[in-house]
Amino acid sequence: MNINTISYLVADAFRTMKKDLKNELISLGTMLATMILIAVAYLVYANASVIINNTKDESSNILAYLEVGLDETTTQRIKFDIEDIAGVTEVKYRSVEESIERAASISSLLVEGYTKEELEMIYQPCYIVVFEDAEAVPGITNALRNIKGIGSTEDDIRVNPYAAQATRDAKISKVIAITAMILIVEFSIFLMMNTTKLMMYAKRREISIMKYVGAKDDFIKAPFAIQGVITALIAIAVTMLLVSLIYPVIVTSLNELGGGYSYIQFTEVSKELAIILLVIGCVIGIGGSTASMNKYLDV
Repeated sequence: MNINTISYLVADAFRTMKKDLKNELISLGTMLATMILIAVAYLVYANASVIINNTKDESSNILAYLEVGLDETTTQRIKFDIEDIAGVTEVKYRSVEESIERAASISSLLVEGYTKEELEMIYQPCYIVVFEDAEAVPGITNALRNIKGIGSTEDDIRVNPYAAQATRDAKISKVIAITAMILIVEFSIFLMMNTTKLMMYAKRREISIMKYVGAKDDFIKAPFAIQGVITALIAIAVTMLLVSLIYPVIVTSLNELGGGYSYIQFTEVSKELAIILLVIGCVIGIGGSTASMNKYLDV
């Protein structure tokens, strides 16, 4: 396809948009609403993932307390043994000093009135065993109990009670967000196809003439595909502008309300969002603008 043909197709797409301005505005409104909904869904998904992952990082772990008086070699050997357990993603050491500091930060009553020697007897060093899937917890805890050097009492291995729920929330959140975006895209393609049918009906005579003189189907479809891409690009530009203006205001308001959550800044996801909108917008624009044309091409 040479440059003259491309220029003609682009010009024809703009002529069609100008000629049938009413339907073009309907298409643009549909595309704009779609892009905004997808942008909202993506931003909710991105923020939910960060919040849930932060919560999961804090809750998806097992505390394995070590016996008192272990030397450094034994302590390191225990770490290697834990890392070899199936389902373990990370192992972090917490010393006696760190345990005491953590207890003091929670409540001064937990450390007041005790000597340093007494605190070192009360608070044990431990390994924080991080896992990805809550279903692996029973196997991990059983394996931990068989490692020499880890305390043998029931309390020496503690599983965070919120770990399973945090893992389930992460999976459910991702499934809901992905499903929502798929449904939005499918619904938008359906609306675009209906709008294109109106355009096709208005140009049915012109399409018939082109078919009779030997124009190929792809040549006839091309201006409508280009029109769909142009509509998508306009909608994406407007969406990115609106989101860049409104989203920071919403984040600022949420931060003022409190809650302790750290929300993603728009600059952190603007590139990824633009790429997602561009890909989905072009798919909807091209697919929605050409999928309903076969009926009018069968001459």
